[in-house]
Amino acid sequence: MPGVFPACFRTIWSSATFTAGWSSSAAPELLLEFCRSYACTAVFLQVTAAGCPNLEIASRLRALSPETPVILTSDSLDCAPDGYRVRAFAYLLTTRLPESFSACMDGLWETLFSPANTLSLRADREDVFLPLEQIRYFEASGHTVTAHFSASALWSTRTFRVSIQEIADRLEGRGFLRVQRSFVVNLRYVDRFSNYMVILKDGQRIPVSVKHFSRLRQEFLHWQKG
Repeated sequence: MPGVFPACFRTIWSSATFTAGWSSSAAPELLLEFCRSYACTAVFLQVTAAGCPNLEIASRLRALSPETPVILTSDSLDCAPDGYRVRAFAYLLTTRLPESFSACMDGLWETLFSPANTLSLRADREDVFLPLEQIRYFEASGHTVTAHFSASALWSTRTFRVSIQEIADRLEGRGFLRVQRSFVVNLRYVDRFSNYMVILKDGQRIPVSVKHFSRLRQEFLHWQKG
């Protein structure tokens, strides 16, 4: 889970359910570029005062990826009103981290893994809950479908014995689009439709139905407008 973390998070985070990386200082453009290419599970930003550069980063991140939770941390309440302005998921005081961090993680877990934000598929005799924001696309082969995940996910790929039609049906209206008989893509990762291809934000190309290319491109543009 790429993000920017104050040092005091290390001990608490290491005992949490999530796996995370952190940095002692923000690299604004690098962080924004990463979020353009990959769906971050969450982003932590430390803020120090009104007008702090990280508040602008938070605002830009929310505009870029409204579904990605942005969590602000601070030594004081001075920036709390700005937390509302950028629609932060939470505002944590570093002086109260032992109690507030656990509650924040519980809320984050519930948000990320609620039925509305996951897809449940059967594998190895158990239900696997896939966070939709981490899935780049699904690819069918024979009687199986492989989910391809973002760099921040637990898996790079995972294969299920299910039809691509069932996947498309269950994800209808949830930011996914079946672009060809073998592919369902997560529109959050799509940069553009061009030359009968879907170009993902990381540059990968996925073939699109020639017959339905115009309609599919319009559906993507409509989705972009919200």
